[in-house]
Amino acid sequence: MNTHFTDPQLILVNGKIWSANRASQNSPTALAVSGDRIIAVGSDRDMLSLKKRNTRIIDARGNRILPGLMDAHTHLSLYAARKLQIDLTDCTTLPEALHRIRERVEQADPGSWIVGGGWDYTRWGLEDFPDKRLLDEISTRHFIALQSKDWHSLWVNSAVLQLCRIDETVEDPPGGAIRRYPGSREPSGVLQERAGEVVYQSIAPPTLEEIYPALQETFGEFLRLGITGVHSVESPYEFAHYRQLYERGELGLRVFWYFPIRFLGREAEEGFGAYRGDHFLKICGVKMFADGALGSQTAEMLEPYQGLEHRGVAVMSAEELEEHIRRSVEQRLACAVHAIGDAANRKVLRALGKVAQTSRKAGLRHRIEHAQLLHPDDIPLFARYGVIASMQPMHLAYDVPLIERYWGSRGRHAYAWGSLRKSGARLIFGSDTPIETFDPWKGLYAAVARKPGNDPAQPSFYPEESIPVEEALAAYTHHSAHAVGEEAHLGSLEPGKLADFIAIDRDIFQAPSEILLDTSVLLTVRNGTIAYASEDGLIL
Repeated sequence: MNTHFTDPQLILVNGKIWSANRASQNSPTALAVSGDRIIAVGSDRDMLSLKKRNTRIIDARGNRILPGLMDAHTHLSLYAARKLQIDLTDCTTLPEALHRIRERVEQADPGSWIVGGGWDYTRWGLEDFPDKRLLDEISTRHFIALQSKDWHSLWVNSAVLQLCRIDETVEDPPGGAIRRYPGSREPSGVLQERAGEVVYQSIAPPTLEEIYPALQETFGEFLRLGITGVHSVESPYEFAHYRQLYERGELGLRVFWYFPIRFLGREAEEGFGAYRGDHFLKICGVKMFADGALGSQTAEMLEPYQGLEHRGVAVMSAEELEEHIRRSVEQRLACAVHAIGDAANRKVLRALGKVAQTSRKAGLRHRIEHAQLLHPDDIPLFARYGVIASMQPMHLAYDVPLIERYWGSRGRHAYAWGSLRKSGARLIFGSDTPIETFDPWKGLYAAVARKPGNDPAQPSFYPEESIPVEEALAAYTHHSAHAVGEEAHLGSLEPGKLADFIAIDRDIFQAPSEILLDTSVLLTVRNGTIAYASEDGLIL
């Protein structure tokens, strides 16, 4: 028995506790909790010997017990806000999407904003992006702005273009592209990367009161899936909401926050200058973009896209990127850099390599967000420079057709989890919600099976790049905790660590990988408190 404190208020017995980085046949069966910490892990007999008069006993019924999962890449408030907006994610045709937009417009006052997103023109069978005329036929008396599924293209009507003064005379901004009609300078109504920033700045975000019900619903959805913490990239405005909820005892998830680079140096002005946080709400670093995305064909490539004559968009030049990274390191802030194309990943790795030694001494854990396509020569640089690969398995599940269409044979090193692990790199996994589902069991299956559409009947996409379920689970637990400097407190079930753990209804280590798709959470304990219990699960 391994103990840390005494007097538990909760003891869980008859479980199969996953420990270290593997599923062991001789794993512990029980643990004890006092306050917000695990105080002991061992056998049922040893744990029950610690029982006091008011200790609550939970019978795990032989089910697997895992650390609380951590989604390492979310936009938490934006997912909640989408509940208040038009969601086009499930629209399979253009007419269906236009009908949904029209319904919302008919309910809104003229002059109001109609916002939302989730559209994917390739899913609609279109050969090119939709244009403003489709939205103008619905309304020019409302301001319509709809994000693409990958968030890197913004579809707007003429009213928005006029409001933001985007016309034939306006040049593409640095790091952005205004799509135009063929043979013309007239904007078509799709703004990519930084070209959309002027529109976003014109849209008022929801207040805490407006978004509060959606946030509480969102927290519950995460907890029901076994997620107790998230890494989130959002503005200081959303972070202020989290601070208010935390102070009121209403923040349902641990939030580890990365703020956009444009706020670096403005911390005091934005109200978070002296705050660094704790194990529940913490400022971890700075987010910046090196390029765009595959879906919008704006990811920065070493060679042109297959069938196209361009190499994507460099949202930041190498010089600009290096300067931002230098400033961040000077302020002892880790960098989380978005890079999808092979050129962008090379650019970011080289920039982070220049500060690798300084960063190690300062304890900074830099990361590349997405790292979707890598040149094989660059894969060893993650381990060499101590750069974490922050990746989202569900992107692969739905990107395979785009990879084959636009990257061709280069797709051999897309989502190269196996190669990265063999090179010694640290992987962390997330969802990028609301772009993809944050269901971690689907994400685990995508990492292990690499099936297009997460369909078990499909052949695996470069199966040599799959990883075992134990390694995929580590990317959702102690590796994600390590990335935000919380490995001494979260990510594994050991005495002295915070009591975040879950019980699931499948033994995911002993069954075919397809069982992950049917896995359900029976119990979620966060910070020593039962945060979710299924009605047909464990007897509490």
